[in-house]
This record gives sequence, structure tokens and C-alpha cells, in this order.
Amino acid sequence: MGLAAGAANVMFGSWLAGTYESAADTLRDTDGRLYKESFGMASNRAVRNRTRTESAIERSRKELFEEGISSSRMYLDPERPSVEDILDQIVAGVRSSFTYAGAASIEQFRERAVVGIQSASGYEEGRPRDTSW
Repeated sequence: MGLAAGAANVMFGSWLAGTYESAADTLRDTDGRLYKESFGMASNRAVRNRTRTESAIERSRKELFEEGISSSRMYLDPERPSVEDILDQIVAGVRSSFTYAGAASIEQFRERAVVGIQSASGYEEGRPRDTSW
């Protein structure tokens, strides 16, 4: 959707944050479940980490734009796909979207993509059924 709307790139860090390969330390909660701590790049913690070598005035200016949750737990699931699998799924989705639009480049995709709104009933009707005719 972002590429169709004109974005040059998109952010999807949260899709990768709960994988074994993510850079965060693996921690264990009181029930023994493994998790990684995740925080958004506009969070207080991320802004502090990024600006620690800058002047106090510059840090204060950038702190005005902090947002989001400072941290959350992304529980590790052995059944969850790896980073490679997630990236393969994303690339496959982008390729499929380009095919539907008849686009060979991001520029062509922006020109040709048609973004519509689907109602809840339309979404429900289009879902796969667990039984066949």
C-alpha cells in the first residue's frame, strides 16, 4: 500500500522483532517464556540512543517528536517464520501486486495501482472457507 501511495520505502521492523535472528537480547519472563524486547524508532529509548552524542539543545529538539511505546515484549515462537521466510513472503507479495498492476518498476506501480476500500462484508465474503461445495 505504501509503495502504491508513493512511498520510496516502508518500515516493517515489528515483523522481524519477534524472530530468533533479531538483534535484541533474548530474555526470559517469570514463566520461563523467551522474548525479545522491542521498541519503535520514534520511542523515547530509541531517540535517546540515537542522540546521546549530540548537544543538549539538539537532543531537546529531537525529543519533541518522540512517540510510541518505549518497549514491548515480542515472545519467541518456534513455529514463527524466520527472517528469511518473512522477507520472502514480503517480496512475493510485492511481486504479486506488481503483476496485478502490470508494472515492471516502482514508478509504473505508482502510476497503475488502484487502491480501493473493501467493506467488512466484502472481506468476509472473500475469505477462504473451511468447507467446500
